[in-house]
Amino acid sequence: MRQNTIKQRLKKGDCVFGTFANGISEELVEILVLGGFDFVMIDSEHSCSTAETNRRLLMAGESRGGNMFIRIPSKDSSSVLQSLDIGAQGILVPQVNSVEEARQIIQNAKYYPQGMRGVAVPRASDYGLSMPISKYMLQENDNTLIAVQCENVKCLDSLDEITALDGIDVVFIGPFDLSQSFGIPGEVFAEPIQKVIDQVLAVTKRNGKSAGIYTGSMEMARKYKDMGFTFIIVGSDLALFGDACKKMVDGLKS
Repeated sequence: MRQNTIKQRLKKGDCVFGTFANGISEELVEILVLGGFDFVMIDSEHSCSTAETNRRLLMAGESRGGNMFIRIPSKDSSSVLQSLDIGAQGILVPQVNSVEEARQIIQNAKYYPQGMRGVAVPRASDYGLSMPISKYMLQENDNTLIAVQCENVKCLDSLDEITALDGIDVVFIGPFDLSQSFGIPGEVFAEPIQKVIDQVLAVTKRNGKSAGIYTGSMEMARKYKDMGFTFIIVGSDLALFGDACKKMVDGLKS
């Protein structure tokens, strides 16, 4: 069973940088890992990936020593269970807007006594070959990272309670969805978004958790690190590939 070194680093206060994998390509995932990202977040919310394709992407990343997570498509228990059973070291959950929803995610992601995750002998457990299932269940509870997205004004009243829950490791800001919920779509640097950024940084610090955020910009990623964010996702495999293609073609035609 692979140890979740990203979770361990976050507990020490380290800052980690990852990127989204939307291309459903094992080769692209390998390149992201070999390129040096601390982790890869398979994006099942905004791609057409399935549990089967995600399993192959996880295997590709792991074969190169990568730390692999999945942004699940919904808060449903089946999304949580399948993603963890196939071997994701953690999940990023969209649109977590109440403490009740956060508690249910923990229930679905953790085994007893922290939760009531469905029990099997899945890929995550090395198919039962590396240790007894009882030992695996305890280690999996410690190993699994849960990141919840703050991307709707609905979550703000419950943010402190959500962050304080035992089992929540990261509160992750989705700036674009958040701007839309404020009625200012795409204005991710507007004052209301900055206030949420300040609020998330404050509650995560107070509750001993990690603050995360998305950006498509290397410069903004550095600024967010300086502000105190420690779980930062920068762009995606498709965006990186697209930017490289455009730069190449522009250079050829100039």
